[in-house]
Amino acid sequence: MERKTLQKQNEELQRTIRMTVRRIEHNETILKRFFDVELKLLACNKLSDLIALLLTDFKHTFKLSAVTLYLFDPDELAKDLLIGIPAAHSKALTLFKRPDELNELYPNSELQAGELSTGLRKLLFPDNPFVLSAAMLPLIRQDCLIGSLHLGAQDSDRYSIDYRYDYLSHLCSVISVCIENCINQESLQRLSTIDPLTGVHNRRAFSHDIAREINRAHRTQEQLSCLFVDIDHFKTINDNYGHQTGDRALRTLGNLLKEQFRKTDLISRYGGEEFAVLLPSCSEKEAVCVAENLRQAVEALIIRDIEGSPFRLTASIGTSTFAPALVIEKRDDKALRYQSELLLKQADFALYEAKRSGRNRVYSHALKAVRRENESIDQSVNG
Repeated sequence: MERKTLQKQNEELQRTIRMTVRRIEHNETILKRFFDVELKLLACNKLSDLIALLLTDFKHTFKLSAVTLYLFDPDELAKDLLIGIPAAHSKALTLFKRPDELNELYPNSELQAGELSTGLRKLLFPDNPFVLSAAMLPLIRQDCLIGSLHLGAQDSDRYSIDYRYDYLSHLCSVISVCIENCINQESLQRLSTIDPLTGVHNRRAFSHDIAREINRAHRTQEQLSCLFVDIDHFKTINDNYGHQTGDRALRTLGNLLKEQFRKTDLISRYGGEEFAVLLPSCSEKEAVCVAENLRQAVEALIIRDIEGSPFRLTASIGTSTFAPALVIEKRDDKALRYQSELLLKQADFALYEAKRSGRNRVYSHALKAVRRENESIDQSVNG
């Protein structure tokens, strides 16, 4: 009898050990999964990449039915950084300018888990009616609720109030830090390349843009056109109406440029009242047509001074076009820099001719074949 009892106890002990080992292995697998995800989160430098990781990778990694995200975005910094994200991500992301709705989800600022009420499911997962349980992760930075991440599962037992969520709570802190860091870094980088008055790129950004686009034109063998746009008699506007009105004129022209051109076109405030625009895959003939349409649009603008009195602007526009077929020398950094300078020099020369010819007109200067890397730019333009 004693032997049978010992044998039974031994079998139960072995079964317990096996279950414990399986549980440990399962927990180690989950822990490794969380650790890998944390490393990926910390490696994100762009908010769009971080959002993709949260909304797509989380769903596959943790075998979830749905993942949605709320973000508090009072100054629309996140909105500006997430322009152009995939429609699926945009659909699963909600940005709030007021914190009220977020705060209502977390009266105690604590992680919540369990079965969802019909109303809460429709709110958090409007496109997934089969979510039966969820974990709601509050994203908190410096005691402020900045967002909410929602992990939804079809299994009603997947998330329960009885489970321990220590690592999910830790992950909340990591995600919050990563979101804040991405927004701060990208916003700072954006500020360094954006002209604060007009909202278009500044000259520093334009230097990078033109080098990249010249390289791309070489690679694709497509033409690249450049426009120089200059407000006529801008000094007179400042003298007659004041610098505030002059700034208003610059902002208005900046907005018009953003409306007139394609998303692939690159607009910069080159200096003072002068703007530069790069038009990828655009021939000389097309560039002249685009410039003429722009000139007419500027001429139709009505600007008002600080007292409400209306006046009109005109602009002179110079165009030049880079054609890879005309370039003979090899493609290296020095050659690309030279070709960028040549394209700008041509557009500047064309602008000068437009102004010299009476202003409020478009002038185009054609590119001649560039045969030598060390050829004088002035000779190539004027020769």
